Formats: sequence, C-alpha cells, structure tokens
Amino acid sequence: MTTVEYVDDPRSYADGIRRLLAAAEDEFVPPLSARQGTTQTDGLDEQRNDALDEYYEQCIDQSFVLAHDGDEVVGFLSFRPDYAIDELGACTPSDYVSTIIVAPEHRRKGYARKLYRELLTDLPEGLREPYVTTRTWDSNDRHLDLLEELGFELLTRIEDDRGEGIDTVYYGIAVEEFER
Repeated sequence: MTTVEYVDDPRSYADGIRRLLAAAEDEFVPPLSARQGTTQTDGLDEQRNDALDEYYEQCIDQSFVLAHDGDEVVGFLSFRPDYAIDELGACTPSDYVSTIIVAPEHRRKGYARKLYRELLTDLPEGLREPYVTTRTWDSNDRHLDLLEELGFELLTRIEDDRGEGIDTVYYGIAVEEFER
C-alpha cells in the first residue's frame, strides 16, 4: 500500500529520492544536471552537465512529502518553508515547492495531486505557512493543469528565462483558500 506523508528524515529515503531525480532529470527545463540548485533563478538558460549531485544535495536538505510503498519511493515533493522572493509577490512567506517528481511507472494515478494535498492540508504546525508556491516552465502542461485544478494562480511570468520561447512561471495559493 502506498502512503503519502510528510517525513521528518528524508535521508532515510535518500536512495529512492536520488533514483527519481536521475530518472526524471531530462524531463525538466533545463535538466536538473544543468542547474546549480533547487532555487536557482539566474542562468537557467545556461547549460551545465555536472550538477545533478549539487541539485540532490540541496534537495535532500529540504522538507519532504513522500509517496512511498515501504522503502520504495514512488514520488516526492520537496519544499522550503518560510520562502520569500520578489517573484512571489504577496504570497509570502510560503512553503515553496522546489521539486515534484512521480516515478514514470506510477504517473497518472493521482500521486502528484496527493502530494500537493498533503502539503496544503496536513503539515506539522511548525512548518505550515499561509501560502504554497512553486515555479515551472510555461510548456509543462501536466503540472500547470494540476496547479490550476488545485486553485493555484499565476503570480509572475518571466519571458525567455529558460531559453528563447521558454518562460518561467510562478504560481501560488493561499492555504486557507484551498478546497479540501
């Protein structure tokens, strides 16, 4: 049975988290191995090929909601509590989702929705912020559709931020407005 829950110690699931990062890294724009970290805002259109380890180290030190079946990680959402940058406008402080991945063989089964729902409804009191925010690229249609279905609203668009014709988009939702 698959459980979706906030975990205090993501390092106990480190191998599964690393496996999912490696499996999905080329699905991100830019690829995860081309980034300096989970909240990088500059240089997203510059290509690197050696940074997956750097990305993993920043990611594993964040807070996590996991979908797991025993020790097998089928999906995760990593986030930074108390996050604030200008692009989020009034949606601060927020629980900022830096990475969400569901294993390819477990996609289209509602796990991404369950990960967000757990973040929006069941975090420990000390981690709960008034907003949940995230960013992605403007052609990440499945993620954008999910965000809009959950009630997230577009906060900021940065044109050509990830290369010509590829915009970065920031989304947010007030936790109190989330319809359970």
